[in-house]
Amino acid sequence: MQAASTAKKAARRPGSTVTENRLRKVEERRRQIFSGALLCFEQKGYHETTINDLADAAGVSSGLIYQYFNDKRDVLFQVILEILEAYNRDLPGAISRYENPLDRLQAAAIAYFSVIEKRHEAALMAYRETKSLDQDQIRTLKAKEFQTNDLILQCVSQCIDQGLCNEINAELTTYSVITSAHMWALKNWRLRKICTHREYTVNAISMILNSMLNDKGKAALQASNILAQWNPKGRS
Repeated sequence: MQAASTAKKAARRPGSTVTENRLRKVEERRRQIFSGALLCFEQKGYHETTINDLADAAGVSSGLIYQYFNDKRDVLFQVILEILEAYNRDLPGAISRYENPLDRLQAAAIAYFSVIEKRHEAALMAYRETKSLDQDQIRTLKAKEFQTNDLILQCVSQCIDQGLCNEINAELTTYSVITSAHMWALKNWRLRKICTHREYTVNAISMILNSMLNDKGKAALQASNILAQWNPKGRS
């Protein structure tokens, strides 16, 4: 069993001696290996990368890799899974701050775009290398993705229920949000040269909102425009 999983389970048991420092160390090691893996997979490709390459890039021993992961494929799987888990961590908190469905949709979209911005190298690698995973791992990733998608879909559906939208397909609109966010990773080599991530996010989400909202919805958007007010870390 992987060290991270063992530590987390132990921490939940009554009387556990596993400390927060131990858990923090486990997560730091995993992220250290993740960073090395991303570098290796990007430079050499998944199939040409060896466990020794991963260890060298992470600055650890190859034996330590096996304390945290089953094999090279498991490293790839866990790196991609971490992106999906980030969506499922960040979106609920962003959505929960608002009651208005249109505000909730804007907050969910911003959170999704922000995860991509923080992990665009990993997101791009996921597109290239997911085919290298086994079918059980791919099914797990798909289930996680559906879980995230449903958070955005619920926000879109609530906007429809409130009479804020033109006649739209809720799931297609959800995928418009998702694919627009992923475009930042897919075309980052060019997009980062012509705009900031904030500019890209505001432009992309605004286009989606303007296409889906009717007059009532656009009036509601003017009254409380979360997107226009969003300023990540004080940047313009």
